[in-house]
Amino acid sequence: MGLPPPGLWLKRLWVLFQVALHVAIGKVFLMLFPRRVKQNILAMGEKTGMTRNPHFSHENWIPTFFSAQYFWFILKVRWQRLEDMTAQGGLAPNCPVVRLSGERCSIWDFMQDGWAFKNNVDIKNHRNLQDRLRAAHLLLDRSPQCPVVVDTMKNESSSCYAALPERLYVLQEGRILYKGKPGPWNYHPEEVRAVLEKLHS
Repeated sequence: MGLPPPGLWLKRLWVLFQVALHVAIGKVFLMLFPRRVKQNILAMGEKTGMTRNPHFSHENWIPTFFSAQYFWFILKVRWQRLEDMTAQGGLAPNCPVVRLSGERCSIWDFMQDGWAFKNNVDIKNHRNLQDRLRAAHLLLDRSPQCPVVVDTMKNESSSCYAALPERLYVLQEGRILYKGKPGPWNYHPEEVRAVLEKLHS
């Protein structure tokens, strides 16, 4: 894939500075005003529905905020967004994906039906394609009523669609009809429902 262009390195340095500052300030505030920070995080979670999921206890995720793992994850997400290749109304990148049978195809081959994920699933980082396929079978156990494919281990679809940590799209005939904002704070499945209902009306 080669080295990123110099302009991208400058943007990455700026994002590194922003994320480091965000985490440092957050860590200080969390130590000085733990109650207030928790209230703010819970308020953001309430807006996005995160606090309404009974399997997603805030005791499990609030203490992880502003940790080293949090820093690296947020940095990775923000860096990935610098390379976002999608625009609503534009051509959808035709990235390679893998069916659960192991057969390779492209995301356009997969664009036959819409899909919707209903519940969060805890999945560890994948070390290889078999780990990723096993994780996808957890989703199949919940009967998602749609075809399921996984990204390649190069994360090509995730990169092209700036999908970390989550993002919803509606694609039809190779075009992006809807591009959702990045989750978890700006994740709005109801907007996808509205677009799909309009398409089927």
